[in-house]
Amino acid sequence: MRILVNGLSIGAPSGRHVLYGHVRQLARWSESEHEWLVLHRSGEELPADLRLPNVQTEAAPEKCRNWLRRSMWESTELPRLMRREGIGLYFTPNGMILPRSPVPQASLAQNPWCLTPSIHRTAVERGKARLQRAAYRRAYTGADLMVFNSEHMQDLYRRNADDRSPRRVCIAYQGIDDATHEAAARCSIDRDEYTIVSVSVMAHWKGAETLVAAVKLLRDRDVPARLRLVGPWPDAGYEGMVRGRIRELGLDGVVEITGMVPVEDLRAAYAGAKVFCLMSRCESFGIPAVEAQAFGTPVVGSNVCAMPEVGGSGGVYGPPDDVETTANHLQRLLTDADHWSRLSEAARDNAAKYRWSECSRPLLSLFEIGGAEPLQPLGADQLTGAAS
Repeated sequence: MRILVNGLSIGAPSGRHVLYGHVRQLARWSESEHEWLVLHRSGEELPADLRLPNVQTEAAPEKCRNWLRRSMWESTELPRLMRREGIGLYFTPNGMILPRSPVPQASLAQNPWCLTPSIHRTAVERGKARLQRAAYRRAYTGADLMVFNSEHMQDLYRRNADDRSPRRVCIAYQGIDDATHEAAARCSIDRDEYTIVSVSVMAHWKGAETLVAAVKLLRDRDVPARLRLVGPWPDAGYEGMVRGRIRELGLDGVVEITGMVPVEDLRAAYAGAKVFCLMSRCESFGIPAVEAQAFGTPVVGSNVCAMPEVGGSGGVYGPPDDVETTANHLQRLLTDADHWSRLSEAARDNAAKYRWSECSRPLLSLFEIGGAEPLQPLGADQLTGAAS
């Protein structure tokens, strides 16, 4: 069977990480039985480890960079491409379905933005969110298989669809790369006892201002906390507001904003910090939190998204806008060695579950909806070999 993977909707690095991580694992497992055609953005550099014998890639026209033009192109050209290429299954990571698809469809839902009304700031954002919610409702009941990257994401879709029943669903958590697990296993960096790290694409709903205020509260309590904010800032206005707040609170030299950093520096930030913290209002999974946990770094996170589900006992969670609760959680982890040790061990154990060789297994059901014979679940020894 030939499977078309539509990666055109993926813009953020986290989305590419999820899509290509699953495709890479599934392609390895199905090398002798199925072929994969990955449609990607013009100019996008695909991961080197996606170059597998049964994976082909094709760049879409340049005009598809615009979301409206892309949607129009997809609705007219993708059905033709499917027929021309002999496609038996369509797989998209945008949480929607393609009208008039000639083949069964599987849709991976991983973007909770439109399902979180509290973060929409303008009439344009609210209008776009309404359109997306309508498309999500159609997908929930119309897809041959809906895949969710967390139970939290499934619950958001279910409520958006007024509790109607989907045809078929599965939860497929996402892995962190084997290279990250390996780097964590051999890491020997000494921790800075009072450093907090927060890693994300720093959109306005990520709660950086809550964390900055919590650091000020800690220092007022004579806890010499320091903070590193790592990752890009897509909203210059929000970045300016956070920087202004840092100055107002007298935290220049205490809070460091690094922007994006090379992967080696990112891993060093995870390993060298005492605590990871992200008080996000909108998170369907939380890849950086699990990456931090792989290095034994406990998590302080928000309780209104998927972080408690994903981070488990390797973290503590509270309301994203509650500065005092956030500071209390951080203070205990920064000052109580026994508490930190318990959560650090739990963090490592929790992160060990998030390997592609485990997380992609629920997606073996893709082959069933495409009419192919289902692949047999692999044993532990085979899974280890497939992931190498």
